Amino acid sequence: MFASILIVISNVDAQEVKVYFSKNVDTTLHIGIPPDGWNVRLDSLLAEFIDSAEYSVDICVYNMDNTSLTFLAPAIRQAIDREIKFRVITDDGFDDEEVLDSLGSWGILQIDDGFGSGSSYYMHCKFFIIDGRDDDTTNDISIISSSNLTIQNLERDANNTVVIHWYRVSQALEKQFDVYWGSSGDIPNEDSANFRDNYPDIIQHIFERDDIICELYFSPQKEQYEDSIFKRINSINDEVYFCINRFTRGDENMDDSLKSLYYHGIDLHGVFGVRDNVYKDMLGENTDRDTIYNWNPTCEYRVFTDTISSGVIHSKYLIGDSRHPLSNPFVLTGSMNWSAPGFHSNNECVLIIHNYEVAQKYLAAFATQYIGSLAQITESFEPPMKLRIYPNPTQNYINIVPQIDFELYDIRGRKIGDFSPPIYLGGMPVGIYLIKNKNEWHKILLLR
Repeated sequence: MFASILIVISNVDAQEVKVYFSKNVDTTLHIGIPPDGWNVRLDSLLAEFIDSAEYSVDICVYNMDNTSLTFLAPAIRQAIDREIKFRVITDDGFDDEEVLDSLGSWGILQIDDGFGSGSSYYMHCKFFIIDGRDDDTTNDISIISSSNLTIQNLERDANNTVVIHWYRVSQALEKQFDVYWGSSGDIPNEDSANFRDNYPDIIQHIFERDDIICELYFSPQKEQYEDSIFKRINSINDEVYFCINRFTRGDENMDDSLKSLYYHGIDLHGVFGVRDNVYKDMLGENTDRDTIYNWNPTCEYRVFTDTISSGVIHSKYLIGDSRHPLSNPFVLTGSMNWSAPGFHSNNECVLIIHNYEVAQKYLAAFATQYIGSLAQITESFEPPMKLRIYPNPTQNYINIVPQIDFELYDIRGRKIGDFSPPIYLGGMPVGIYLIKNKNEWHKILLLR
């Protein structure tokens, strides 16, 4: 079940949300907005932020090995000399004695998801919080990644990382970390630590600022938050591109959602790190009883496995409507593979970012990894239209730039009235509304 938080972050020009990739991104495909860094390892980013820490560093990661810790050791030791507080959570399968001995010798407490009254299937999260435990709200840094701190993930596999410089996000991550830790203090509490599906859902805040929206969820999922994820996916109007390590058939709805989009004419392309059963479903390659899962029409020439010589695609992201800035472009990313354990039994962190510029950064990375005609993606790119509607989704107000008069309709096409921006929607029922300007229609999603 997924603890939920909807966060609206100020504009990307202020660099409050940065995107990094561990493999080279083809700069000719960046469509005007290149990522903030490529060929950037997670441990390099983490060492930089540990060096800047003023109070605390919290690490929640599935796995780490001695190679990554050796790289991080100088930054960690210097931080400890500055009396920076550390807390570390890993999976209960983590057993690297060299790492455990090093953490212990530095006085760093570490627990796993076997700590307390019960465990998850895997503690599979990969998030890191810098200075989230002090009273200063100006120095907080949140890092959400697909990468573990292992030599395989850091040096060989393709991963992606988001860095958010906003204390509201770090507060949410800290609260979830405290649920696992069992306390908000330096010492974990075995009586309160909770990694199971009945963890307290204490992250229920909604924040609004300007034109970038993020949603943050934690699994095992609660039903309403799983619904939120699929509402976003099912709202895609034009194209969906995905890059996923594992995508398996199970009791989750990801397969059905993408199949429905594809059958309804949405442009779909995907890259798989591992050839799991959905890969065969999409290509129509199942035989015998499994033929019932074959897609028809198939996705031949649209989905591929990666060709990374030294590793695999370990990223987990989906890009919706990246080439249509008025259709609420978004990126879904984080630690979660698309599988029944990912949704329902692992501890996972999922981040959805609604922003055109961020979607372009992921599009550049996707186009680089995509094995097919990259020109088909880049040549069909449509430049941004001048009209911008934000925030969308919204809770209260919407603005339109440039300012124009428009007609507002409900989802059934019934006209509500004529308006000039900004318009207050706070008193109206939640749902989808339509803005009409001349002969153009645009959707607005009103949330609570």
